[in-house]
Amino acid sequence: MKITSDYSISRQNYAAPSFKRNWSEHISWGVNYLKKEGKADFKMFSFPDAKNVFVEIANSASEKFGHIKDRTLKIIGVLGSAFTLKEILPEDEKTRIYPMENKGDGIFEAKGIQASENTPYRFIVVKDDTTVNVVKDPYTKQQPDINGWSEVYDPDNYKWVNTDWLTGKDSRRITRKPNEPFRGLENLIIEEINIPTVTKEGTFESAKKYIDKIAEKGIATAIEIMPVENTYSPQWGYDGVDKMAVNEKLGGPVQLKSLIDYAHGKGLNVIMDMVPNHIGPDGDSLTKAGPYESGAGEFGGELNYEGIDNRYVRDWMTNAALWWANEFKVDGIRFDMTKHCKSDYFLKQIVAEVNEHNPDVFLIAEDGRENFDKVTQYNRFEMTHDNELAMIDQGVDNIAQRRFNSDPGEIGFDSEWDFPFMHDIKDALLTPSPILLGKLDWKIKNSAYRVKYTMSHDEIGNEDGTRFIPKVITRELDLFLKVNGSSDAQKGQRAAKVSQALAELAVSEKLDEMSEEELTEYEKSIGLQEFIPKDKIQTAFEIAIAKQKLGLGTVFTIPGIKMFFQGDDEADLSNFKFFREFSDEKQQREQDYDYARRIIHQKGYDTLFAKDSSMLGRVPENPKYKKIKTSIQNFCSEMTKLLKEHPALRVGDIIETFQDNYNNVHTHHLKKDDEEFLILKNFGQAFHSDSYYYVNFPQGEWKEVLNSDSTKFGGGGFTNEDKVITKNNQGINMAPNSIVILKKI
Repeated sequence: MKITSDYSISRQNYAAPSFKRNWSEHISWGVNYLKKEGKADFKMFSFPDAKNVFVEIANSASEKFGHIKDRTLKIIGVLGSAFTLKEILPEDEKTRIYPMENKGDGIFEAKGIQASENTPYRFIVVKDDTTVNVVKDPYTKQQPDINGWSEVYDPDNYKWVNTDWLTGKDSRRITRKPNEPFRGLENLIIEEINIPTVTKEGTFESAKKYIDKIAEKGIATAIEIMPVENTYSPQWGYDGVDKMAVNEKLGGPVQLKSLIDYAHGKGLNVIMDMVPNHIGPDGDSLTKAGPYESGAGEFGGELNYEGIDNRYVRDWMTNAALWWANEFKVDGIRFDMTKHCKSDYFLKQIVAEVNEHNPDVFLIAEDGRENFDKVTQYNRFEMTHDNELAMIDQGVDNIAQRRFNSDPGEIGFDSEWDFPFMHDIKDALLTPSPILLGKLDWKIKNSAYRVKYTMSHDEIGNEDGTRFIPKVITRELDLFLKVNGSSDAQKGQRAAKVSQALAELAVSEKLDEMSEEELTEYEKSIGLQEFIPKDKIQTAFEIAIAKQKLGLGTVFTIPGIKMFFQGDDEADLSNFKFFREFSDEKQQREQDYDYARRIIHQKGYDTLFAKDSSMLGRVPENPKYKKIKTSIQNFCSEMTKLLKEHPALRVGDIIETFQDNYNNVHTHHLKKDDEEFLILKNFGQAFHSDSYYYVNFPQGEWKEVLNSDSTKFGGGGFTNEDKVITKNNQGINMAPNSIVILKKI
């Protein structure tokens, strides 16, 4: 194998892969239900040196078994002397056991087995040392219990309604074909949603009510569903253990298909979030099924993408992505923390395979390597699909067998979450300074094709569980210095709790009615050690609202993909705390008195009960709060309207940026064809009354088309309406924490 001097594999003609990855191969794994025949084929990847693998099937779909290990002793007793029997029958006749044919390389198959939809099954793996493991199907597509038996899945369980969307006739569908009308990824405005918290019921079916609301507002063009990979309980979803099975507690696969179909009917693209970098710590039996994992990591089992016997492991996760694309008709896939996969070869494979088999489905990485360019760069070399797979196989083989590292070159995701931009816009909003403005300037100029956002679920939930508005209030009122705590972490948690309470007080009608004595008592009750008067609370809240619009406006006016978290387009104040429950948690809590206390010490709250405070719309809506929410929604709606009407805001070139460090104002200038826009963002605290002058103001006449301080957006009305602005006659009005958009006329 020739290796170039920069350790990348030389691009040459490679031999065909040693095994075929045609479509029939991709869909052959796990259980394939033959409905007309009343039979099923089973195929799994286990240990290459396994002595035998058996599939055990319930006699009927109505049989119910508990834990995956149920009935183990009886089976082991039979297997001990019957490894070569063609059929093994357990004593109680509740199930049938069939030997699987060893196809080599750890592949085992059993075909034409009598089965029906929802029939429980499991695999029995007899290792070379005669150790017997009972495991669920690594490819399970229907798994009611993460520790239970897999079930036969019927892919014909749903009839799709919105076929125009699926066939590309609906122009609202966004694909990887940028030359078609309204098809390019630059038209993506994504709302990230968590199914368990968008409605009280927390199911796919009930989420349709929220889809109605998204469609009615007309701001988002897509939803990104946080992972619904199978877990014990409704949760964030990043602890999934069954990568192709939908969490039954959310409604299962049929309800998910119905939700996606419904969203398509409302004109919304659907992005599925999946987790290729680890297996959740609860319900993982992969290590007993085969060499799927390379060891334990911080978040659970890490995957064997470049170790010994890795080939079918890479295909397994690749097939998971293809499963979401084909079975659930998603329009895009977002991959969680791809750098933690620790294999760029695997990432390149998953991109190559989805692009080959589902060329319209766009792929977004959350990589976290500070915008490592090759993540979103396409391979510049012409190469057939088979040759590309062969190159990947050979590169990984060099690593696994010869311990010789090489680099696969460009990976080719369509986009990635822009971590550096997010960090800098958040810092510029929370702690504005000229230094931060300079960092933000660089990010705005150099990453237009990446996904822009101010906060995702991580920045909300992994910090302290509060949204952007309470975070601003914490800074504006110096709450960290006004609470007690034994450590900085505890003080931060308590400051967040206080800021959340003050934000909810500010939108209630109680604050206006409180006497100073009542407010003093209230502040003591929530943990404040220093009195904060009513007017300061109200001012801090108003600043937070202004900054919310400034952050959203900045994101919306940078060409490329935009994203916001559920409810941020209407200033929702509900928490979004990390919440999950493990299958053995109740027992652990009963046996370990300090179990919950340790969680609370780490997070500031009990994760088992965090879901209730994270429900979208939890904060009661009264006339005062409704007016605030409507003003933010109007701002986002107006921004969206401008984006749809003016290509320069979606795909224009940033021809110039300017940072005014003295006033803490940043400007970027967009142009496409005959359209030009000037976006001025005041991160400072100064009012500019007919007085702001931009030294590099371009030639021509300009008019204001949007100002976040407009009264219709809940601002003070400090705008430039009916003014024609030129280089020699500027005198621009700008309120603190505002964004002004000028269009050349």
